[in-house]
Amino acid sequence: MRRPQVPGVLLAMLAVALALPGAAFAVQPQLVQGGHSQLTQVTAPRTGDPAGTLYIVEQDGHVWKRDPGGAETQVFNIDGLVMSGGEQGLLSIAFDPEFASNDLIYVSYTNNAGDTRVARYRLNASHTGVVAGTRRRLLAVDQPASNHNGGQLAFARNGRLYLGLGDGGGSCDPGGRAQNLRSRLGKLLSLNPRSIGSGWRIDAYGVRNPWRFSFDRVGGRLYLADVGQDDWEEVDTMAARRLGGTPENFGWDPYEGRARSGCSTSGLRGPGARVRPINVYSHALGCSVTGGFAYRGSQLSSGLRGWYFFADYCGGTVWRIKQRNGSLVGSRRVVFDTSENITSFGEAAGGELFFATGDGQVYKLIPS
Repeated sequence: MRRPQVPGVLLAMLAVALALPGAAFAVQPQLVQGGHSQLTQVTAPRTGDPAGTLYIVEQDGHVWKRDPGGAETQVFNIDGLVMSGGEQGLLSIAFDPEFASNDLIYVSYTNNAGDTRVARYRLNASHTGVVAGTRRRLLAVDQPASNHNGGQLAFARNGRLYLGLGDGGGSCDPGGRAQNLRSRLGKLLSLNPRSIGSGWRIDAYGVRNPWRFSFDRVGGRLYLADVGQDDWEEVDTMAARRLGGTPENFGWDPYEGRARSGCSTSGLRGPGARVRPINVYSHALGCSVTGGFAYRGSQLSSGLRGWYFFADYCGGTVWRIKQRNGSLVGSRRVVFDTSENITSFGEAAGGELFFATGDGQVYKLIPS
């Protein structure tokens, strides 16, 4: 059967229509700051500083404040407390939800013995230095190895401070810590900063090396990227309402991504339901996932709001995915490729996204 011919002008209009969505959603990286040493984070408080302020975290223990005009001030330096190199160092900072009034900042690092420490400081009123004598240690966890430290700090919508810790290092979690609820390693922990004496609780377990997690500004959903071992990198997600109940199980080390790990293991343990990854990718595409954020800014296309951006440290690719009720909608999309070792994503006060690199540069995601 012959098909009726389609006029050339209609074909042209169709081609334009098909091309527009990709063009509308196009994103590219824009260099905004260079000249630093190895970076582990770029971040900003929601309130308390002028819009456009960024805090840049160096692995060796320095934190810099970049004002909207580009001028930088060293906020504090704890390099004397920090063992830096490989997967150790100053790994994360987080701002108290009431930072605008209490000036409190939280830091996570590996100390000179290679063990995890979390501490709280108070900054001065201009947020350009630490008030002497305000340091308070909040957590001490011994690390059996130099890798799989995790170290991310972030506040959730429930007001609790969250910390991700890896399984303690080594192949196949040799200490069996990730599935052991008596160990803090291989866990997502949380603390009520208004009741420090109540201690840290386990909100999730069964993670290998959670390298960056975040909470969606809309709804508070958790996104967690867990670095794999031999074959698979994964992104996990949980609704906010599931935090604080029975700790849920992300599956390591019986599982790597969605597959059996091949490790000699006693299997899934504890009472938690297994959380299956929302997305995985093989080591044909990279080697180490770097978690990011669900975009909630206003400068990129409105069609990108709610998409979660993340990357691979080795491959340099930035991807985006979107979920609905914890299930992937469509497929993973490439945003752009880079030659950078992307160590961390960051979210500015207004929701715009940035990323930091291993060679000390900070980029912003802008429309292409």
